[in-house]
Amino acid sequence: MEKHLLKLMALAFLAAALTGVTLAESNTHVVRANIPFDFYAGGQLHPAGEYTISINDESDMVMIGPQAAGSRSLLLGIHEDASRDERTVLTFKLVGDKVYALRKLQSPDLGLSFNGQAPQPSMSAQSQAPESITIVAQAK
Repeated sequence: MEKHLLKLMALAFLAAALTGVTLAESNTHVVRANIPFDFYAGGQLHPAGEYTISINDESDMVMIGPQAAGSRSLLLGIHEDASRDERTVLTFKLVGDKVYALRKLQSPDLGLSFNGQAPQPSMSAQSQAPESITIVAQAK
């Protein structure tokens, strides 16, 4: 019985890995963005830096990760209006002292919002950071 359980777990892990590879290969829209602040995406805290964002138009899945090797987050979006211009725009909302969370992604063909919960660090009363920031991504 234990052997069967281990085999089943190994198959599940392989299926999940192959799904990620398939998702990465079938993306129709890949952009990069310089995000100058720490932010949450997919429940994971990411440091400021250059990021690659892969958007699967069919499944509303978004994969975001640093251009250099590192961990990537997989997010499932909720349909919204597409961007009114030809740019891909990321909108971040302030969730803590100088820490933001990715809340929207809009491209010419697709609009997605993300309602994932980020940990709520204490907000500073003197924080001068804007409540939300918009970053324009560039085609890769």
